[in-house]
Amino acid sequence: MDILNTLGINFKSIIIQGVGFLILLIVLKKFLFGKISAMIKARTDEVKNTYEKTEKDRAEAARLMLDYQKKLTEAEDEAARKVQEAINEGNRISEEIVKRAKEEVDQIRIKAQESIDLERKKALTEIRNQVVTLSMLASSRIIQQSISQKTAEKLV
Repeated sequence: MDILNTLGINFKSIIIQGVGFLILLIVLKKFLFGKISAMIKARTDEVKNTYEKTEKDRAEAARLMLDYQKKLTEAEDEAARKVQEAINEGNRISEEIVKRAKEEVDQIRIKAQESIDLERKKALTEIRNQVVTLSMLASSRIIQQSISQKTAEKLV
């Protein structure tokens, strides 16, 4: 023990310091380490929750992007369909207008032909009437004049 005393090692002081250290360790464990552990656990949970929330938000953003792309594709398809319907409707209306125009031209042509025929008939009737009138005038003049052999031959 002399060697330990020479070195300045005192068992009594080592034991007191060991007991003091154990008491300090117990007090720190009870008051400080519990709070530090709780803070570390709370921070770990917060980081974990933030990471999970970020992953959920990322998944939601991906889902929304897919929905947006789907709706955009549907809108483009709908627009193309409406454009095609408008083109088809325009073609149908155009064909209908051309058909009506042809019918009107045919009706105008028929009316013009009827009008021409009617005018021709009127002209023929008028010419006949004038021929009859002229014949009657010529006959009455011939009757008024004496008919000679030469005049009769000329008439014939």
